[in-house]
Amino acid sequence: MSEKIQKTKQEEEAIASKILVAYLIWSVIISVTIIILGVAEYLITGNTGYGQHPLSQLITAHGSSANAFPYYLGNIIQGITQFKSFAIIQLGVLILLLTPFGRIFLQIFIFAKEKDRAFVAIATTVFIILLISLYMVRFIA
Repeated sequence: MSEKIQKTKQEEEAIASKILVAYLIWSVIISVTIIILGVAEYLITGNTGYGQHPLSQLITAHGSSANAFPYYLGNIIQGITQFKSFAIIQLGVLILLLTPFGRIFLQIFIFAKEKDRAFVAIATTVFIILLISLYMVRFIA
């Protein structure tokens, strides 16, 4: 009987592993595709979508003004709706950066399904730390 339980547990772990691998692969593929589309638009049009500012000024600019590089989610969404190439690139980068958040979030549910409380607690703690760091980064720049 324990051999059967062991086998089903191994099958569940294999399924969980496949889900995580698929998530990581697809999130990278999607983000890289979006970045490539933004770069292609920039190369075709020669326009960043943010005025005639030099590229170096756009990258080092801060703030939420319309002429600044899209650092905030609102600016990114607004830029995407206006088909601004740098906003599209930034969306791809944002998805790539948020990939570890999604992985940890999925891992919490996988550990919960396996009834592994210690790892649920560890993964939840890591997720909370990641969320806090995401929030705190706005005060660094």
